[in-house]
Amino acid sequence: MDKTENGGKVLALRKELETSRKLITAGFGNLQEIDMGNDFYHLAHLLMASGIEKLMKCFIILIEHSRSGSYPSSELVRKFGHDLDKLLNSICDKYYDVNTCLLLANELAFLKKDNSLLRKCVQILSEFGGQGRYHNLDYVTGRNARSIDPETKWKELETTFEDIRPYGNDEKALLREYYPRVNARIISVLERMVRAIALQFTLGCHAKDGSIVKQQYVVYRDFIRLTNEEFGTVDYRRSVEILRRDRHKWIKRSERAVLKSKWPSRVLHRRDFGDEWPFRVDRVIVQRKDSIFCLVYIDKYMFALNGAASSRFDLPSPHDTGEAILGKSIGRFIDIARSL
Repeated sequence: MDKTENGGKVLALRKELETSRKLITAGFGNLQEIDMGNDFYHLAHLLMASGIEKLMKCFIILIEHSRSGSYPSSELVRKFGHDLDKLLNSICDKYYDVNTCLLLANELAFLKKDNSLLRKCVQILSEFGGQGRYHNLDYVTGRNARSIDPETKWKELETTFEDIRPYGNDEKALLREYYPRVNARIISVLERMVRAIALQFTLGCHAKDGSIVKQQYVVYRDFIRLTNEEFGTVDYRRSVEILRRDRHKWIKRSERAVLKSKWPSRVLHRRDFGDEWPFRVDRVIVQRKDSIFCLVYIDKYMFALNGAASSRFDLPSPHDTGEAILGKSIGRFIDIARSL
């Protein structure tokens, strides 16, 4: 293979990896948008299944090239089809190098664990990629009587680790607590799977300086840098990105102006709330206006804690803008504001 052809293949692999990352993060963002008003799971499943498949296949090609010095034939990756379960098993058994690293050993154990939430997610996404995408058409035409409904399976999976029944018809609680918490749990295990694979670009035995394996780490740098504590807390939603572009339009007040105003206010710190703290900063100010409007100031910007404040002042909530972590309730802070 001449240098031009080899360079072209390296570039093509990089583009495919970049596409895989964009599909995965877009899929996570679409999953985070799921709530009572949006049950379009199909797009999230399509994006995640496609992105994860591309990542796994690119990884296998990279390791095969590193071992033999040449790229594998198309048959190697084609034999997997869209079977993510089979791809993950192959990576664990044949391509994941621990390299005497305790972190990699722990990650491999996580990937191989049977009947885990990760394995259940991968199985559903695998079935979706293989045949579930066309479940409704297959049902109508009678083409495949065994076609599975991935959306139904996914919803059943959600209820295995959080019961939806106690929420009843409380749409606000479902919107603010159940769906964000459930989606954060699922995304956290998928993030760890992606990080585990991407760590091979930096810590695996094929990640030598100058190797094409090592060169790919930059594509998944954000995932490689994720700590265990950060899993499930990253906001991937497109709507947040759009809102944050208009940050210059958000209402801003100095801390002095807020605390000196006629409206009762209180400074709150992360250290006093422990794991209940939902905000991404360590210090906020809550305020109550006209008895019913509950506000929070984050880095001097004003956000609505309750629906009344959002409607009255045309303010986004801290969850809408990514200033608060999805799945972490702001209910206690509404109560504090009301008590002022």
